Amino acid sequence: MKNELRKTGCIEQLAYIRQVEYLEGPAKGLRAYQVRNGALTFTVEADKCLDLAEVSYKGVNLSFLSKNGLSSGEYSRSYAYSNKSVMGGMMFTCGNDNVGPGNPGRQLPVHGSLRFTPASHTSSECYFDENGTYHMVISGEMEPDGLFEGHIHVKRTIETVYGSGKIVITDRFQNRGYVEEPFMLLYHCNFSYPFLDTCCELHIDSDQVVLREEMGTPAKLPYEKIEEPVDGGEEQVFFHQARGDKDGVVTVSVYNPSLNIRANIRYNKQVLPKLIQWKSMVSGDYALGIEPANCLVFGRAYEEEKKTLPCLNPGEEKEIRLELEFE
Repeated sequence: MKNELRKTGCIEQLAYIRQVEYLEGPAKGLRAYQVRNGALTFTVEADKCLDLAEVSYKGVNLSFLSKNGLSSGEYSRSYAYSNKSVMGGMMFTCGNDNVGPGNPGRQLPVHGSLRFTPASHTSSECYFDENGTYHMVISGEMEPDGLFEGHIHVKRTIETVYGSGKIVITDRFQNRGYVEEPFMLLYHCNFSYPFLDTCCELHIDSDQVVLREEMGTPAKLPYEKIEEPVDGGEEQVFFHQARGDKDGVVTVSVYNPSLNIRANIRYNKQVLPKLIQWKSMVSGDYALGIEPANCLVFGRAYEEEKKTLPCLNPGEEKEIRLELEFE
């Protein structure tokens, strides 16, 4: 980077983190960070769990936005039990109280409360390390619970290094309460057009793939094929038994040969043992979701009934690392 800096007046010609606030529409009042790392640009939503919204690489959009587009936490909470609260984005965090359909009677929103919990103690910094590498880091904390509820504390750090196409998300969950608490968790990573197209090649190394509606039966539908949009079509959800390397690290890749861009998602199956794939070849809702998780997507009551509800004991902590790489 040293030689590049000789050709710039300000490093922000190459890389920066900027705080912004949106002024109109469903996003009105939303605080966010805009990050530029050379060819990689992305937005982090400070008011929505520091989730990733728009992501582009070499000027090509990779992420999915539903019809309402960027939306604030306040807007999402007003539709908490409806799909109108799901704006998509490159990655949104589902949990920790629920993953799947909402349950108004139990005050369990669609895909849980974390995704529209605003971050506090937020900070951003850009710095050179001793080797001259330029780091850009955003961090913050989330407290999604309330009176007579649990006390799950979340500390999130997002880091990218100049010259890489990589975003690293590190989450530390701690049960600061005094009883066992639900710990359902799913990272909903969403690709769409123009990166996602019929030429795309999806690679998931799986021992078994089943369709959501046909639990226990190997899927007959082509989970790996990206098709043309279908007017009035239906989504498909697949459950994978993904293989990892010797350390448990799973890599899922989506490659667009026409654009010569590959997206990789990496996570450790020891902490996120489930892999769910959302395939929506629906006109107007054209998306591919890759979703590492520790539960399925049938809702809290399903996990309770099956006695498979993930929980954190009092004082227990878990650290989770998710890596998105574009090359």
